[in-house]
Amino acid sequence: MTRSAAPVNKDRKVLRRIDHGAAWNSVMGLLAALAVFVLIGFWGRLYFDHEGLVIGFGLLILLVTAYRLLIVARFESLYAAGPARWRWLFGIGLLAHACIWGALLAVVTLNYGISFNFFAVAIYNIGVTTALSGAWMAALPARQSYIGLMLAPGIVALLLVGGAEALILALLLTVYAVYLHRLFASLYHTFWHALARERRPMQAQLEADDPSRRSRDMQLSLVYRLAHELRTPMNSMLGMLSLIEETELSREQKEYHQVASQSGRLLLSLIDDVLDYSRVLTGRIVLNHEYFDVRGAIEQSLDAFGNIAQSKGLELTCVMSRHLPRRVRGDRERFLQVLNNLLSNAIKFSDRGEIRIEVEHLGDHDRDGILQVRVVDHGVGMEPLSARRLFEDEFLGPDADPFANRHTGFGLLVCKGLVEAMAGQIGVDSAPGEGSTFWFTLRLPTQLDLSDRSELRRALRNKRCLVAGAAPGTFAALVEELEVLEAECEEADDYDHALQHLRAGHRDGSEYDLLLVDTRERRDSALNLCATVLDDPALRGVNVVLLAAVDERSHARVQKLVHKHNLPVLTKPVHRYGLRTLMAGLYGVDDVTPEDSDYTETAEDLARRRDYRLLLVEDNDVNQIVIRGMLAKLGYQLKSVSSGETALALLEQEQFDLILLDCMMPEMDGFEVARRIRQYERAQQADVAADDATKGEYPSTDAGRVPIVAITANTMEGVQARCLAAGMDDFLAKPVQLERLETILRHWLTPEATTSVYIDQ
Repeated sequence: MTRSAAPVNKDRKVLRRIDHGAAWNSVMGLLAALAVFVLIGFWGRLYFDHEGLVIGFGLLILLVTAYRLLIVARFESLYAAGPARWRWLFGIGLLAHACIWGALLAVVTLNYGISFNFFAVAIYNIGVTTALSGAWMAALPARQSYIGLMLAPGIVALLLVGGAEALILALLLTVYAVYLHRLFASLYHTFWHALARERRPMQAQLEADDPSRRSRDMQLSLVYRLAHELRTPMNSMLGMLSLIEETELSREQKEYHQVASQSGRLLLSLIDDVLDYSRVLTGRIVLNHEYFDVRGAIEQSLDAFGNIAQSKGLELTCVMSRHLPRRVRGDRERFLQVLNNLLSNAIKFSDRGEIRIEVEHLGDHDRDGILQVRVVDHGVGMEPLSARRLFEDEFLGPDADPFANRHTGFGLLVCKGLVEAMAGQIGVDSAPGEGSTFWFTLRLPTQLDLSDRSELRRALRNKRCLVAGAAPGTFAALVEELEVLEAECEEADDYDHALQHLRAGHRDGSEYDLLLVDTRERRDSALNLCATVLDDPALRGVNVVLLAAVDERSHARVQKLVHKHNLPVLTKPVHRYGLRTLMAGLYGVDDVTPEDSDYTETAEDLARRRDYRLLLVEDNDVNQIVIRGMLAKLGYQLKSVSSGETALALLEQEQFDLILLDCMMPEMDGFEVARRIRQYERAQQADVAADDATKGEYPSTDAGRVPIVAITANTMEGVQARCLAAGMDDFLAKPVQLERLETILRHWLTPEATTSVYIDQ
């Protein structure tokens, strides 16, 4: 009896931790639900169109939210009275929440079709349903019912709406719901199987092995498996979004598409963080060094996080030194991963003020230099001791509680591991009540700047610019960029002083050429200033630009000024590309950016693609649709099969120039398929060489070797080496990106490539 008591007690502790974590993690989902409901109610105009309906749903949401918060708050007392009873009460709240949001998805779909309201509710439902995949392992029926209640009403509504787009979205939601249903069951059985194995008598092995090492290996195995499973539907989602991007979309649809794409990329980034945390623990970080546009990479982060910061009332700004090199050599994705984690952390713990990114480059441009990035926020700050502990891993201690409130996640630990892998340093400076400054430095080789051949510099040379209402970081960014274009930039104390400066300049003969008005301090005052200047005949020579957040562009007064005066609007956060693009349109300049050395397709390249024949071996039907669509956009001929055996039989009869091969397939996986293809090619080359020797000729060297590109969602270290060892030539990770696919195909399908030989099993 004594020997069996320990495992049972241990299982109860594990289940209690899981239930406790599920309870507190659900709070974030409730807060997100309220935010989404407010968003569609006001910005999506659901409240204005169906006031009674919104009030009814709002009361239901508040009632269920209050019930679930009560269950969370009374966790200790309810759980002590009986874990089964607590799970039953928690499950009721979970399913009630799913009923409401599933019904809301159906309502907005039937009333608005495929619109912003549909995407907002659908992304929330998909997100919270997916998040439930790795939590609350003790209740499989409730979690599987949650999937149906969340997604099924929306699928039915899409079918009722009709149309090609609605049917495609209904199909995607159905496939994803079925996938989640199977994934939940698989993870559930894996979890209980792991607990069952823990109950077996393994005393001898426990004494011989390191317990922390064994536990870490088990965690890594589960992490990699979960990441692999999640990457497969992510490939379908992001692939379909990339195909939709290539179609003709209205301005409104493009904005919805951008929101959906950004959400998908953020979810993929979270999956990568989980994987990288595991890699940090084992020292297996792999870097990809190549030259990239560092300014463009930072601007991408600004666009991704601008809306998130503005939704919390924060001002996101960025000041990049004019001496920043055009291109640096390093791992672009890892660099962005660190920056995005720091930005997300700053937004999460800030409730007011400005979040500023400061980027400098120290050193000469013709040799290695130090890139220094700082993320400054005006949050609550922290004590120096707490700041030092941010980069210390407390998760792995023997007494560590992963559900303790003191943990802020593993994002900063991932940042520390990545920066150190890139031979850099990372740290934080903070004081209570004064905010925090997270910084990191990297030593990166630089590439010589390409000459700026744009006409914009000549158009703005010696122009006088006045900025009103901007945050300090926004003004600093404008000064940095406008002075590079040889314009003079000044700041007004407020909107009234800006108007006085303009009129004084007109009287003195030193008129301003450009007025940039930010809505940050007072939107109504900013719009009044714009209207006054635009309506004043004496100030007709002043070009007015409004700086506004994305959601402010749809404001009624903003739209009125835009339509009446053709007022240009610069979306914040301000960065070089957005500013130069707007200035180019304002001053009638076509070329606003330096010429780059990027590959440019010619008509001959596009025509040559039609001559290539590609074979796709992929067992997932949705992934076949995605990749077929991508290759059709690129202009390649493609034939697809769903198994390795079928592929080998087809290669016996037909010839292909390149094979895209999924690694993880039932029965015969991609590694075995690649090995069989290479075995035949070697045998064929030996036969050709023997024939040439018999004829007294030199051995032929043009025997066909078809390039094989591996496609897999498994990004675990060693998989790429295993692909190469099996005879594959390149590696493409899921989700498949159109640009990456095009780059790989362009590399292997050169103009000199010939149609490869077929094989004989």
